[in-house]
This record gives sequence, structure tokens and C-alpha cells, in this order.
Amino acid sequence: MFNKEGIPFFTIIIPFFTIIFVSFMATSYYLKLSEESFQKDLMEVKKIYQESNKSEEQLNTFIKKKIEIKNNQDDLFKDFMFALTLVVIVFMVLFTFLMISIIKDVIKKYKKQVANRENELKALNENLFIKVKQGIEEAKQKDRKILEQAKLARIGSMISMIAHQWRQPLSQLSGILMELETTTRFKKVDEKYILSAIEKSDKMIEFMSNTIDDFRNFYKPDKKKEDFLVSNACKKAINIIDATLENLGIELSLNIKEDKSIYGYPTEFSQVILNIISNAKDVLVEKSIKNPKIELNIESKGVLSIITIKDNAGGIGEKNLELIFDPYYSTKDSSKGTGLGLYISKLIIERNMGGELSVYNDEEGAIFKILVAG
Repeated sequence: MFNKEGIPFFTIIIPFFTIIFVSFMATSYYLKLSEESFQKDLMEVKKIYQESNKSEEQLNTFIKKKIEIKNNQDDLFKDFMFALTLVVIVFMVLFTFLMISIIKDVIKKYKKQVANRENELKALNENLFIKVKQGIEEAKQKDRKILEQAKLARIGSMISMIAHQWRQPLSQLSGILMELETTTRFKKVDEKYILSAIEKSDKMIEFMSNTIDDFRNFYKPDKKKEDFLVSNACKKAINIIDATLENLGIELSLNIKEDKSIYGYPTEFSQVILNIISNAKDVLVEKSIKNPKIELNIESKGVLSIITIKDNAGGIGEKNLELIFDPYYSTKDSSKGTGLGLYISKLIIERNMGGELSVYNDEEGAIFKILVAG
């Protein structure tokens, strides 16, 4: 149906068949009309010859001459039509070759444009693939950087909280040693007193050792999900920071209205609670709030566990509310915060545990709300 240039054959053949057909029909029609007219003329001539009393021989001779003349005219017409048809066909052939040449050029240009477009699309796809790959790699590097910075921030926070946890037992150890030194100088020390001092010192050292274990276990990443009570995870976070809060004079209250077991990563969940409480502590200290307090409420509604952490620091500014969970965004001084804590907390709750972490203000301060399905 098509030649190699993609041009349909019927577009080339049909015009030639049309010309031949029209030429044949025109010639046939003309010859038919000519024959009918000639026969009428012969009838009239016969009548005239009969009325003029001419001989039959003369009449036949006349008719024979007329027939010869007509046949010559018909032959001439046929030759003319043949020549005309041939000329038209030759013209059509030349015209067709010209049109085919033009169409070939158009098709070549079109194919070239299509090929160029295909090459452009191919190059664009390759570049897009490379750019997407680079973007994914950059995102991975950014995530790794965020995690590293978060780890460093946690280490700094952990050291600060360990220092607060150790301050009291170190003071007690110092007091025990001073008493032991004083009694030794005045020669009032005996075996019972020494054993008592050693026992007290052992308890202080054991407490400090347990503190290190608590921190080490607290920051150890969870390997798999498990069922755990919300209250236990919250208490675990409180045990880490309670000494710091007590030293700063901040009251922390835990209200358990309805506890529930949820499925997820207990250590990561505790880290979220600790991070929110730690942020509230920093704001209360920064604003020098009188009678500073933090409330942690646990309740449930249907399959949901609802945890709210509220402070009385006056709330978060409207502009900051929209950006509070963005990475590297912090209202603290750069030396006091990386702006990653709440970002990672949101990732843990929403991506790792399928929950929701949000924040809003009330009359007293900010309220962080965690929703997790049981």
C-alpha cells in the first residue's frame, strides 16, 4: 500500500486511471454522437436523391465518399484524443514526480524533526534520570548529616543531664569524705564508722553507675517494634530529666487518665517525650517564668492514645508555629540548639509509628499533642 517513503500508491495511480477513463469515455461519446448525426444526414441525402430522380449508382457513390470522409474524421479525432491523453499523462507524470519529490523532502524533514525530538527527549530523560539520582543522593547525604548532628546534640544534652544527675550524689560523696577526714584528724574514727561511710559511698557510686546504664539504654536504638505502655515510655523519659528539672526549680506533673499499650519503638517514643520536655524546660528558663511548670497528660479515645505536653511559658509565636517542625529551624541561640529535635520527633511519630505530632497554643503556653493508634 505504501512505498519506502511512506507515500500511498493509490495517490499516484488513481489520477492516471482517471485521465485514461475520461479520455476513453469522451472519445466513445463523441463517436457515438458523430455516428448518429451521420446516419441522419444519410437519410436526408437519400430522400433528396430519390426526389431528384437520380440513379441508385450515383447515390451509392455519394454515400461511399461520405463514409470515407467520416471515417477519416473519426480517425483524426481518435489520434487527436490519443495525443491529447498522452500529453496530459506525460504532464501528469512529470507533475507527479515533482510532487513526489516535494513530498519526499517534506517527509524527510518531518522524519528529521521527529528524530531530533526523539534525541532531545532521550537526552532529557537521561539528564532527568541523572538529576533525580543526584537529588536522591543529596537527600540521603542531608539525612545522614541531620542524623549526625542530632546525635551530637543528643550527646551534649545527655552529658548535661548526667551532670545534673551526678551533682547530688557527688555532693554527698564529698560530704562523706569530709566527715571521714574530720573524724580521722580528731582520732574519733572507728571500724563501724568507716564501714558505714563505705556503705553510703557504695550506694552513691551504684546510683551513679545505674545512671550511666539508664542513659546508655535510653539512647540505644530499637531494632524492632514491640507493644509497650505509653506511661512506661513517658516515665523512662522523666527519669532522665527529672534531676535537671528539679535543679532548675521546674515542676513536672504526670497525669495518667487512661493508659494504653501501643505498638512501635519504645525508646524512640521516649526520646520524643524527652525532647519536647527538654524544649519546654529551655523556654521556661530563657523567659525566666515564675512558678514554671510542665504537665504531661496521658489519655485514650477509642483506638487512639493521646499524649499532651503543656507548659506555662506563654506559647509559640504565630510565625514560628508554621515552621516549628522544619529542619534546622530554632528559636534558640545557635549555641543552644540545632533545630533538629522537633523535626526528628515528627519523623519518629509520623513516619516510624504512623501517628501524628502537632502543636498549638492556649492561654498559658504551648501544647504538643501526640496521637498514636494502639
